[in-house]
Amino acid sequence: MVAYPDPQPGASLLLALSAPIASSSSTTPTPSHDTLLLLSPSRISALRAFAALEAGYRIVVGASATHQWDAELAWRKDQGQIETIEWNIPFDADESAWSHWFDNVLPTSISSRCLLVVLGDTMTTTSAAQSSSSRRRSFSSARAFKRIANERRYLVNIADAPTLSDFTWPTTHRFPLDSAAPSSAKSPLQLALTTNSSACRLATRLRREVVATLPSNVGAGVLAISKLRASLASSMGGSEIAWEKGDSEEVELAGVRFNRPVAQLTREKSKELDRLSLVDSTQGVEAAALEPQLRSISQCRGRARRESKGEEESTTSRSNSSVSAASTAATSTILSTQAWTAAEAQRTRMRYVAQLSEYWPLDRLATVTLSSLSSPSTPLASTPPESETLLANPSQHSLLLEPPTRGKGRIILLGTGPGSPLLLTRLAHLLLTSPPGSPYHVDVFLSDKLVPSEILALIPSPAREGVVIARKYPGNAEHAQDELMRLAVEGAKAGKTVLRLKQGDPFLYGRGGEEVLHFRHAGFEPVVVPGLSSCLAGPTINGIPVTQRGVAETMVVSTGVGRGGRELGVEPYERAKTLVVLMGVARLDSLVEALLTHKEAAYPPYLPIALIERASSPDQRVVCATIESLSDVLKRLSPHRPPGMLVIGWGVMCLEGTEGKGDMTVLDALADEATDRKRVEGWLGDNGYRVREGLGEGWRALTEGRVL
Repeated sequence: MVAYPDPQPGASLLLALSAPIASSSSTTPTPSHDTLLLLSPSRISALRAFAALEAGYRIVVGASATHQWDAELAWRKDQGQIETIEWNIPFDADESAWSHWFDNVLPTSISSRCLLVVLGDTMTTTSAAQSSSSRRRSFSSARAFKRIANERRYLVNIADAPTLSDFTWPTTHRFPLDSAAPSSAKSPLQLALTTNSSACRLATRLRREVVATLPSNVGAGVLAISKLRASLASSMGGSEIAWEKGDSEEVELAGVRFNRPVAQLTREKSKELDRLSLVDSTQGVEAAALEPQLRSISQCRGRARRESKGEEESTTSRSNSSVSAASTAATSTILSTQAWTAAEAQRTRMRYVAQLSEYWPLDRLATVTLSSLSSPSTPLASTPPESETLLANPSQHSLLLEPPTRGKGRIILLGTGPGSPLLLTRLAHLLLTSPPGSPYHVDVFLSDKLVPSEILALIPSPAREGVVIARKYPGNAEHAQDELMRLAVEGAKAGKTVLRLKQGDPFLYGRGGEEVLHFRHAGFEPVVVPGLSSCLAGPTINGIPVTQRGVAETMVVSTGVGRGGRELGVEPYERAKTLVVLMGVARLDSLVEALLTHKEAAYPPYLPIALIERASSPDQRVVCATIESLSDVLKRLSPHRPPGMLVIGWGVMCLEGTEGKGDMTVLDALADEATDRKRVEGWLGDNGYRVREGLGEGWRALTEGRVL
């Protein structure tokens, strides 16, 4: 007897609710559950409202005159995107109060069309404003709300109370349709991820990691497949119901069928093919739509004739094989009946789409059309070159380190660059990867916490398991720094080679100077290996020149935090200067205030600014705005991804300008606020900000070893 997997408790039933569709029956009018009821005009309600609006839901927000509205939610109310009703329930309301509100206050026009209700005033707020909205509803009141709502057949979500909620909101991502303009249009592709309330912040990070692994045009690929399905269905006279059955139920219930060996055509089947007339205008089959099938059938005939002579062929479908070969296998399965019918032609087309979805490189799907179905697919390499290839032919000018004197250890301070392993120096790669016996071999690895895991993964096992990572968490930075310096000295005194890994460059806000003096005092003169600093690499990777003729003549690098956490002053504004601030995002509001109120020369509030997060990493993000708007823009986006840097000045926009034409005329004339505001508005567009997710396509292809 076949044993099936035992259900493991602890999962959620993940569903995707489609856009509400009202009943079309005039005899039995059934109201569509198209309404989402949000109780409390809070920030969490604003996030839920946006998600539901994109799904086509009607949004009703319950609030009273004393509630403090979230800015985004208030804006949507003013724009007519949401409706409001009176809702003023005490924070300690019992079942009686909730029952009265549902039965006597909530309008029937809402209750009859509502299935989902969200209670949002159960969260604490970080706002310093003392208002009714800053209080938190009691647990007993929330529990009473759930009981009364469930009695009336509502499904409820209670913020910060997963044990009381009937459903939760996963962390989501909707992929852009055009990677070049991610804010202009969205694709049908959405990603939802949940840890089932076990680790919500980790879920956000996991979502970013998953998104970063996919091609930037994967959303366009999904839309291309959707259009292909619609075109093929249209060529069959719009047999949408039959199509949906074949593409969902059949594929899901027997999803492996496209990877199984395909039966060969017999001589009889070949003869049957010879007499088939596939282009039948009476069935509404268009020649253009059937052209790929005709090619495949021609191949099937030739293969059938070879089979009749005793020749054998391998029939297993291969991943990333050409579309024509995959479709040949699908066609040979379909053409086993006695007649070529419209339904069979339709199934053949469905298998084309299935083969494309299964085997084509994801970054190629966006180009799929009817005419391209029979074009071969050339797989592209998806992995960077092996480290052995990089080191196979060392130059005569390669850097060498003499083996350490027996009995005396050494300490090396190593800059690991902005984040990508491919941006390591050659010497850094040698120090990280060399085996025992090599003059570059390292015994002890001490790393800052911001050094990416991709770089640490280069360290050979078992040394990788012994890597010590600094515990530089808020409030512990000084102690963690002292701890790593102590461990480095202990290792060197034991005769070992100690590698101290630092993000970026050791001497650019890397505290390398402090460590040099500490190690020297302990009797060890450290070797400092420079690294590519993010203050140069980050802007360059993202098309921001820190100096550019006609735009920026000087560059100043600053930090957002001083020794012991003290805030630092900033340089006065100069039109021809680019200011780069490292580690300043956590103090963004105070930094903006310092810039806008500088005593010597204040910065214009409309001056371009770019926040570059996790520069050179697959999940990097670049947010462009103005000094005065960046803080508000970040509140609308997903949480900050450290490490981050700020680039401030006209160089931020000079290679893009209005409609990507660039702007190299900033220094040609005297500063004029009206002219400057116009150029910034043309650059940012209607949204007032720009967001770029992940590496650009060119950079992504380069780091993955692909050819565009």
